[in-house]
Amino acid sequence: MNTNPGMASEPPLSWSALPPAARLQLLGNSFLRVRDGCTVMPLLGLAGSAWLHALGQWPLAVTLWWVASLSLVGIAWGAWALWQRDLRQMAAGSADPAALLSTWLRRVQPLAALYGALLMSLAACAGPEAPFELRVVLVCGGTLVMAARADHQSAALVVYLHFFFASLAVGLLSLPYVFPQHWLYLLPLYLLFGVFLRNARISHQFFLSNIDLSERFRAAKSEAEQALSVKNQFLATASHDLRQPVHAVGLLAESIALRNRDPALTSTLQDLRQGVQSLQWMCNALLDLSRIEAGAVQARMQAVALAPLLHEVTTLLSESARARGLALRLRPPPPGTRVQADPMLLRQCVVNLVHNALRYTQHGGVLLAVRRRGEHWQVEVWDTGPGVAAEERERIFSPFTQSAVTRAADDAGYGLGLAVVARCAELMEAPLGLASRLGRGSRFWLRLRRAAADEAPGAVVAALAPQGSLQGCCLVVEDDPQAAAGWLQLLQDWGVQARCAADGAEALGLLAQGFAPQAILCDQRLRSGESGFALLQRLEALCPDAALAMVSGEWDSPALRQAEEEGYLVLRKPVAPELLQTLLRQWLSQAPRQLLKE
Repeated sequence: MNTNPGMASEPPLSWSALPPAARLQLLGNSFLRVRDGCTVMPLLGLAGSAWLHALGQWPLAVTLWWVASLSLVGIAWGAWALWQRDLRQMAAGSADPAALLSTWLRRVQPLAALYGALLMSLAACAGPEAPFELRVVLVCGGTLVMAARADHQSAALVVYLHFFFASLAVGLLSLPYVFPQHWLYLLPLYLLFGVFLRNARISHQFFLSNIDLSERFRAAKSEAEQALSVKNQFLATASHDLRQPVHAVGLLAESIALRNRDPALTSTLQDLRQGVQSLQWMCNALLDLSRIEAGAVQARMQAVALAPLLHEVTTLLSESARARGLALRLRPPPPGTRVQADPMLLRQCVVNLVHNALRYTQHGGVLLAVRRRGEHWQVEVWDTGPGVAAEERERIFSPFTQSAVTRAADDAGYGLGLAVVARCAELMEAPLGLASRLGRGSRFWLRLRRAAADEAPGAVVAALAPQGSLQGCCLVVEDDPQAAAGWLQLLQDWGVQARCAADGAEALGLLAQGFAPQAILCDQRLRSGESGFALLQRLEALCPDAALAMVSGEWDSPALRQAEEEGYLVLRKPVAPELLQTLLRQWLSQAPRQLLKE
């Protein structure tokens, strides 16, 4: 009864409303029960036959029943093998579900009818001379099987109906012969068989509901996966255009802060730099997360020297810590410590963990430390922030998740940094954990397997150095006017003689005019249509002593992957000014080829 008069009850599901593939699934369920029933049926006759043999009674009809029963077992299993073959063909796309459904309904229905007829004919084969108790046992045994099959064989109701009516017909027709003196009294009991039919229809509706829910779930899952794919494709396509203005703003903000001579603007410019940095982190986290979820990131495990990587991260974020009035300290591992990891994913994990700790810590500081844990090294990030409540720790690594305490922070972000850490750790199969006390701080840790002694460490970018003035020449190939202006202003403020070219022709023209760069930064996607990597290789041939690097907002470009595989440094936009200055300091004062290519 519908308790809500304003809501109409849904009509019952029907077999014909399901798609052929779903009906095939239900038919397979019923077919499996028929096959198993045919296989087990001789066991029902075994006890009765043994009883007859013990009494010295063995009618010819019992022998015929055994021949027919064992033959039916062979037929059922042979048909099942053909069924499996046809299902494999359908999965391969060479068979039509609708045609298979029509064919196998014609095969399974008579098989179910034969099964039902043989099941209820055993008592008739024993004959009226058999003991009364044996005849009752055989009839009751067949009746119990009919009742059980109402629940298990009714996925395809039409199959059970053939089984049911064949069993009922044989039972009714043989009743006067099996019980010549009592059949009139037993006949009304067969009316109870209608209960079996009712149960079969109820069970059939249950099967239909399950398959309908499965189809809805499959459709919803497919729709969700398609939406996720569209989202990831959109972010991947928009990655370059999204990173480009963020990159340009970051360079210009740093340049303005360096040129400022008005003390009244110092605080405002510092807030601007922090805001731009937060925007860069958020942009990177969002796009990195979409790449990982799209399966575009694969872990390349190798031996990684741990101490240089941690020194780099500490120096990279030290300015951010000072701007927030926090102390960022490093307790490095012993020299020569190496772990098995992907260097880029590991660096991203540590950077995000430290940045997350700095973002939510208002007073005190952050400690980046390493501890030995058996055959592993555990990288830990300690902070004196607000902490994370116990009930929030399980979901803190999920996207767009923040604790109740951190949501009140001025620069709370959107909970993407830790989600990226969790995905990167999962790719490296590195355990990740958290220990925290409200009001006292948190400790995030990442456990990495110790690298074998004979594994050579992978190449890593050298540790960052303090900022300061620079000297030297740098060529930047950048076709975006805003980004080019940012490059020129910031490099000139650092003391670098910089030239910017929009394409290969302008870059070659600058070289022809006598400009001799010590460092060359080249964007990958140029509006002229030429490949930035191909241009970089041409410039390398003309300037063999220059340090070379690709700069791009793209991630999955084949050219960028080729550049990384060949040992070129690839910087992803937006480039942090601190990292850029440190790299230029090394390139303009040392032999760059030894730093960037081996």
